[in-house]
Amino acid sequence: MNLSNIHFHLVDDNDIDTSVNMKLLQLANISSHVSTYSSAVKFLATFQENPSIFTQGPNIVLLDIMMPVMDGFECLAELEKIDPALTHDMHVFMLSSSIDRNNISKAEKFEMVKRVIEKPLDVYALKMALEDIFSD
Repeated sequence: MNLSNIHFHLVDDNDIDTSVNMKLLQLANISSHVSTYSSAVKFLATFQENPSIFTQGPNIVLLDIMMPVMDGFECLAELEKIDPALTHDMHVFMLSSSIDRNNISKAEKFEMVKRVIEKPLDVYALKMALEDIFSD
């Protein structure tokens, strides 16, 4: 499976988590297209200001659940309001420092959420999930 055309968007308020996840993606040779956002607000602003970025191939959003101002679930609710033609190639993986059954249940209610993954990012689990998504 060729992952080189996938665009990754890391949305996390914790600089250390972002750095670790960037390094893990690089070491796993998953993609050279990685953008980072220090908040869900900045991610949504970028999306609204320049939606063409998100129409150039599949997009994987690694979205932290717990963030100040706007958490991951609030971000998802805003993404659902956007024209589906702009988000149809967007697949979200929620990131959490602890796997809480309530968070998993809540995440499963959003169609674009593919999985909840515990931090630090498990690139093997991510690769397996990507194979499930893009195997057809």
